[in-house]
Amino acid sequence: MDGKTHSLNKEARELWDAKASFWDENMGDGNLFQNTLVDPATERLLEVKPGESILEVACGNGVMSRRLAALGANVVATDFSENFLERAKARDTENIKYRLVDATDESELLALGDTGSFDSAVCNMALMDMAAIEPLTRALAKLLEPNGRFVFSVPHPCFNSNATTMLAEMDDDDGELSTKYSVKISGYLDVPPGKGAGMPGEPNPHYYFHRPLHELLGACFEAGFVMDAVEEPSLGEESRDGGSPLSWRNLTNIPPVIVARMRLI
Repeated sequence: MDGKTHSLNKEARELWDAKASFWDENMGDGNLFQNTLVDPATERLLEVKPGESILEVACGNGVMSRRLAALGANVVATDFSENFLERAKARDTENIKYRLVDATDESELLALGDTGSFDSAVCNMALMDMAAIEPLTRALAKLLEPNGRFVFSVPHPCFNSNATTMLAEMDDDDGELSTKYSVKISGYLDVPPGKGAGMPGEPNPHYYFHRPLHELLGACFEAGFVMDAVEEPSLGEESRDGGSPLSWRNLTNIPPVIVARMRLI
């Protein structure tokens, strides 16, 4: 990494360390996004089999690791926040080994195992928190077995970034007044890193590193992966009750996240 990227990465770690306790207390075993959109799609694409060895990158408080362990997998869970790892370890850790690893450091990742050590890897809602992702994709190409799977989820780059504004507009359709919800996109190809909230009421915002699809997927392709499955889940009509009207609850036809499976060739 160059000096600027290294500095951003260092600050990103400090910001996550500062709010790890708040995040764990409010996330617990998953929020609406995690339980409705991210986890189900991730589990479908991972196709976990009992006894498999799975690497989780940027595990946070261990929500997904615990789900994978419950499915019978042996999990190595990593994060660059020591505070987050302590929170994760305080919960159920059966079949889970936690490691302090910076996913932007290829050498730290490669120290996790030999070539082909893992059947699959997962990174849930975290690539956008990383100042660089190429070290991770290169390392996974070595750590995964041939035909190994890498599943990741991120806020959908086309619809959900620091360049997205949510709108509510009054519409008159033949005398029938209604409110229509939409998103306005003011940037896509070049959105600079910027801080934003991850959860209402949190003590500090954190960095988001937006990558258009060709950059996000291109890093995987360059490392030797192909994409063989993708999902774009959205919140259904049943999620509309509660919460702010300017939220993804009222945008049921626009996917706030994308979940992709890359396979090593």
